[in-house]
Amino acid sequence: MRYFTFFITCWISFISISQNQTIDTLKTEADTLKEIEEVTITGSRIAESKKNSVISVSTLDQKLFRAISATSISDALKFSPGIRMETNCQTCNYTQVRMNGLGGSYSQILINGRPLFSSLMGLYGLEQIPTNMVDRIEIVNGGGSVLYGSNAIAGTINIITKHPTANFFEVSDKLSVIQNGPVEQVIQLNGAFVSKSKKSGVLFSGMNKIRDGYDRNGDGFTEIPRVNNSLLGLNAFQALGKSIELRADFWVLHEQRQGGQFWKGDPQQAEQSEFRNQLSSIGQFSGTWKSRNKKWSIQAYTGYQKTNRHHYTGIDHVDAWGKTNNLTWQSGIQTGYIQKFGERTKMTLVGGLEHYYDAIQDTIRGYDYFINQEINQFAAFLQDQMDFGDKWSVVLGLRATKHSMLRNPILTPRLALLFKANGQWQFRLSYGNGFKAPQVFETDMHMAFANGGISQIRVDSNLKSEISHAYSAQVNWSRRRKKMLYSSESTLFHTQLLHSFVLNEIPSDDPSKTLLLRTNGSNASVSGFSESIRVRWHKFIQVDVNVTIQESRYAEAQQWSLELEPVKRFLRTPNTYGSSTISIFPEGSWSGSVSCVYTGSMLVPHFAGAPEITQDELLKTKSFWDLGLRAEKSIHFHRSEQTIRIGAGIQNLLDSYQSDFDTTKFRDSNFIYGPPRPRTFFVDLKWVLGNKHE
Repeated sequence: MRYFTFFITCWISFISISQNQTIDTLKTEADTLKEIEEVTITGSRIAESKKNSVISVSTLDQKLFRAISATSISDALKFSPGIRMETNCQTCNYTQVRMNGLGGSYSQILINGRPLFSSLMGLYGLEQIPTNMVDRIEIVNGGGSVLYGSNAIAGTINIITKHPTANFFEVSDKLSVIQNGPVEQVIQLNGAFVSKSKKSGVLFSGMNKIRDGYDRNGDGFTEIPRVNNSLLGLNAFQALGKSIELRADFWVLHEQRQGGQFWKGDPQQAEQSEFRNQLSSIGQFSGTWKSRNKKWSIQAYTGYQKTNRHHYTGIDHVDAWGKTNNLTWQSGIQTGYIQKFGERTKMTLVGGLEHYYDAIQDTIRGYDYFINQEINQFAAFLQDQMDFGDKWSVVLGLRATKHSMLRNPILTPRLALLFKANGQWQFRLSYGNGFKAPQVFETDMHMAFANGGISQIRVDSNLKSEISHAYSAQVNWSRRRKKMLYSSESTLFHTQLLHSFVLNEIPSDDPSKTLLLRTNGSNASVSGFSESIRVRWHKFIQVDVNVTIQESRYAEAQQWSLELEPVKRFLRTPNTYGSSTISIFPEGSWSGSVSCVYTGSMLVPHFAGAPEITQDELLKTKSFWDLGLRAEKSIHFHRSEQTIRIGAGIQNLLDSYQSDFDTTKFRDSNFIYGPPRPRTFFVDLKWVLGNKHE
């Protein structure tokens, strides 16, 4: 009843915002043979067509979100080349994104170009951010740009939120039912008002997600936790004349998450439980000035992220309550300058100064666990892009960073080259140098269960910076013939890590604690090949396929367990993975889609403790095919300016899900791999009022 009341209240509040608008929410392309140049900003911080970007950029947009029925960022990212989304805890289901075979801390996650996605938010944030507030996600694989930070070793993920462009209101409701499991309900809403002059506007977003826990193996302990999370957001802009635009964004996220023994009371009374009550707020403000001749631009910006978390991670009713406080702040100024030399040569300069601050305190007194880390980074960057006619472009960049945990400043150069042989072929080369400072990362703040107790990560006091060298070579080909469009993107990549960060088990005086030390291992390398193919037949069907083949190894074997021989191969990293989508009549009143995510075999560490395992082991997993189906009917009411969409489908149709979970409270909670959920049926309903584009 509360959802029905919520829906009616929103409908009454906004029914009058666009009575004089023409609805074209599902506007059909007039001619799919007309190439619409996709505009990106992540490669250079300046809007340019994807085809002309020297830095290769992949894009995930609302069309993909709709085809796969994605409700969160984590649902969508696994459909980008070279990316895997990984669930890392059987109890709380925290996730991390793996790019080009490297873990989550090697990727720079941005919100509107700002690194406000802290290490703490990296644990659950990708699942908390809903797709209804996102316009698109731009992804740069590898280190081809100096503009966002030197720790973007594996790549950069830029979450670009929606910007008000027209009056509209929409609300959607998705119900998902896990086979023999709980119901999940996700309600999302958006609304916008833009002035007649188009000089000011405001957009709001809201989301609420509720799901009970799910026990796959019937031992009374969850494999998928109970979740109740919500978001409220506001985006606004104001133009001052023709040269200045002010923009402000603000979001509040709240989540309660509980896994372990099926228990809805005090977590401490459960035999084993992880409980999180987290409140986060994110704010951004920027002002942009552009000269009348379009040569000069200046942008000043600031933003923050603040998280307060009350949590419990305990077994056998131990006193394991903790508190976490995290504050992230970034401020900076950026200048752009464009100069043409003759008719064929153009120079684009982007430079700026930035300050980044991150402070985190995380405490569990019952475990004598305390993190108190404060980071200050000052950086200056300069990037020069030279376009020589219609064929050659080169990017040279340099970033100087002074990190408070390092004695000396670090210089990180980047280089990229683009050659456009003709209208069909493009060739790109890039090199990027980066580093990771000896600091606490997201996985260090997750306390797991193992060996009948808890597993805790400690950071070596002598930890040195990790240095990276990332290389890539890419060939793009596209061709249009009559009503057909073909495109291919082939990429070779190689990343070398010096003094790589590794986790090794160390002896513990407390038998209820498994201790893992983050320290420097040997050098390591990740090499691979990725292929992306797109075939489109007019407005009838579009097929996208992404495949990555790679190898990730240390120069010397690393010992993750005291009971087993060390290994050179990266753990939890398959050599082959990929994704695909098939969209049928994507712009029609009836539409359908088929999606698939493939995860190849990998080595997964498994600590002893559960009844099924008496000593540590290294398991070689089977491969997984996560297949999804979706169908949709769109109904338009042009006179009343409304659209209704009704969709239904199945996720993980083949029920390709892990079958060997540990049981009881003594399980290894990090022993989880494969798709995030078993076979799931869903229906979704969306109602749109006004002039809204997707």
